[in-house]
Amino acid sequence: MGALFGLAFEGWEPPFYRTLAGAEIDLVLERGRRRIAVEAKVSTAPRPTRGFWTALEDLHIAEAYVVSPVPEPYPLAPGVAALPLHELMTWAPRIAAGATHPAAAR
Repeated sequence: MGALFGLAFEGWEPPFYRTLAGAEIDLVLERGRRRIAVEAKVSTAPRPTRGFWTALEDLHIAEAYVVSPVPEPYPLAPGVAALPLHELMTWAPRIAAGATHPAAAR
């Protein structure tokens, strides 16, 4: 997944994050002080795990995208949106430039 997003988010570092306690995020994109979390789910009703929310707090991430086969983007929490892959890839240049997808607005 890092290679795919590396193309859309050129210049961003794409590390994976996991703690010994099990908190994890599939992809954390970093550029300077900005961090964006990307989590992949196969469900059409994605529900990130408690570990995902813990990792967001641990890393001080205020913007996250849960990529899943949902028909339309929608907010999961302030700063966190569920959206289909094509929507994230369409928005990637704007997100990389500093914008936030409307579904992830705070």
